[in-house]
Amino acid sequence: MYAFPDTRIPLPQVLLHHQGNRPHRRTHVRDFLLAAPEMERFNLLLARLDHTRAPLETDQLATAARNLEDGADDAAPAPCILQRLQLAGTVEQMLLDPDWEPATEAADEAREVVDYLHASWQLIPDTLPGIGQLDQAIVIDTAWPKLVREVDNFLDYQRLRRIEAIRQERDYAAVTFNRRLWLESRELEARLREHHNRVRESSYAPPSPSCFRVH
Repeated sequence: MYAFPDTRIPLPQVLLHHQGNRPHRRTHVRDFLLAAPEMERFNLLLARLDHTRAPLETDQLATAARNLEDGADDAAPAPCILQRLQLAGTVEQMLLDPDWEPATEAADEAREVVDYLHASWQLIPDTLPGIGQLDQAIVIDTAWPKLVREVDNFLDYQRLRRIEAIRQERDYAAVTFNRRLWLESRELEARLREHHNRVRESSYAPPSPSCFRVH
């Protein structure tokens, strides 16, 4: 079974802590105003992905953006943002695979994430160098706990499909393979692994006698 390593580069910690009664002075990411209606719309999306999450405030986003800008390359997304965009690429690939049917409990969240990445409206413009996709990273991070297991499954499905393609000497896309066949292949692989473990831990030869005597 493929296990997706959870080694995500942390987003700025200020995004995790509700500001409470602290004065909220910052309302801009660089020169871009974080408008109240768009903030509300964004928070509604986050609430659908994680019902326990407190709404984000403009001061949190502005502070997070400023933290990411310190010492960053203005031309490229911050590493924590770029990593989450790569995760989102895998989620989108999962949705677009015609032979893979995502589990029901993850499908809605996956579509929410991909829809936001391609939406005509977004909280922060992509054109802001380095931090323009911070809002997308937040969406991905919020949905990830509900997506990670299904992404693990999808990557394992791809691995076993590649093995099957090699076995049949055919192209990856030409192999008949879906979620049912993946489950069957995974079960066969697990049984084979158990058999190999038993062979390593035992021997086909009879046990040696405890004592050897000459009469």
